[in-house]
Amino acid sequence: MDRLGLPDRFTADQLHERIQAYRGREVHLMARPLPPEGPHGLWVAGRHADYIFYPATASVVRRHVIVGHEYGHMLFDDASPAARGDPARMDPAALSAAARLAGNSYDQLPERRAEIFGTLVAQRITDLSWSVRPAADGDVAAVQRLTGLLEQRE
Repeated sequence: MDRLGLPDRFTADQLHERIQAYRGREVHLMARPLPPEGPHGLWVAGRHADYIFYPATASVVRRHVIVGHEYGHMLFDDASPAARGDPARMDPAALSAAARLAGNSYDQLPERRAEIFGTLVAQRITDLSWSVRPAADGDVAAVQRLTGLLEQRE
């Protein structure tokens, strides 16, 4: 996170703004109905902007991990599937095909380090943005308690 100039704790919006500044272009977050077998997320570099696709049904924390994972690929200058046409109009089948071509084996260093980055993002995010549906007060409190437990260090 040092490369982005972020504090230990930050918001999803702060991270998003820093990623866009780092890339020098807009990054669009796109919730899509993705098939359960994958992909869990996908970054596509378009001609003038970047697009990160994530499952519309993913929980808030899972979205942070997925989007963080794709941000990790951007920060490490990993390869992205090339966009054909308008990435914002890609359907789930095209996304799945692009993800298969990109590969997603955690035996590969780029996938392992992007997953670690995504996990760190989820641990350090201080808000519950990117929410698709409003959470009940009990849901927010439960997520905060679980996050607190996960962040405790011995």
